[in-house]
Amino acid sequence: MDSRKIIITFHLAMAGVLWFLSRAAFQDFYLRFYQVRRFPGINTIREILPVVLGTILFAILMKHPKVNPTLEEVVFELKKVTWPNRDDVLRSTTVVLICILIASFILAGFDLVWGKVVTFILKS
Repeated sequence: MDSRKIIITFHLAMAGVLWFLSRAAFQDFYLRFYQVRRFPGINTIREILPVVLGTILFAILMKHPKVNPTLEEVVFELKKVTWPNRDDVLRSTTVVLICILIASFILAGFDLVWGKVVTFILKS
């Protein structure tokens, strides 16, 4: 995949995140304050304004002189990374899960022992 396509996809994703968050914020504002609902055209504004904000962010990211070269460097470095194959990932995941289980059992044992000790001390 061309690095330019990856950068544009990143810009679109960030614009989509801004659209989603601003739409949720406007919806929350709309539902919390009754007086806002009485403004004429508020329904149109709360639907169009997040789209405008997302579009503006996309345009800013596309035209900013420092963002695109930085992202091109990131994509270039990520292409040099040696990614593990499926077997390595499965083995590593299994080791991590086993370690988590062992640690959980140890902590549960400590919790049981300290619970019994505290109960014994408080009853005395």
